[in-house]
Amino acid sequence: MTGISPALHRRWGEFVGPEATRANHVLTALTTAAGAIAAPIAATARGADAGRAALAGLMAVDLAGGVYVNNTRACARWYERPGQGDTEHYSFAALHVHPAAVAWLDAGVAGSGRKKRVHPAAWAAAHYAYMATATIAIRRYPARRRMLAVACTAGGLTLDKLLGPSHTAPWFAWTYYPKLLLGHAGAALWSETQLHPR
Repeated sequence: MTGISPALHRRWGEFVGPEATRANHVLTALTTAAGAIAAPIAATARGADAGRAALAGLMAVDLAGGVYVNNTRACARWYERPGQGDTEHYSFAALHVHPAAVAWLDAGVAGSGRKKRVHPAAWAAAHYAYMATATIAIRRYPARRRMLAVACTAGGLTLDKLLGPSHTAPWFAWTYYPKLLLGHAGAALWSETQLHPR
């Protein structure tokens, strides 16, 4: 990546992982851009005002790009490197308060309550509590991390269906759980040999 400042280059490298391939760089940028463009369009089409549409775009930048990059070998190895333990993984997960933002998005859009089966605050709390609990479970049993990450991701998608998906951001669960559980917490696509080659 040429033509950018060393600081930005370093930050990007920490985001995608220092071992990222050219394809990783391109696909991360493309999925991030796709989220930034598609989410506000979808939110606006569903009745969101400009501010809510912009927030949907910001969340999609993080989640759409993250769902790809967090499941790459380079990124998984970076977050499983020496010095990165459970505390770092829990802190990363804790920062992802997106369910509260999604509930706020929906609360300001007429007709958004039709799909949800619970109060917006309960909806947000259920998603966040599930993600946090699943992260702890995956990290607690490292020998079963891959199976648990897949099962917990499927569980998150099922929870979203049971609670009722977001009206303004129907893509939310399909990016939130694969990024945080399948990818960051469990690195489910990668074996121990691939994560920690000798």
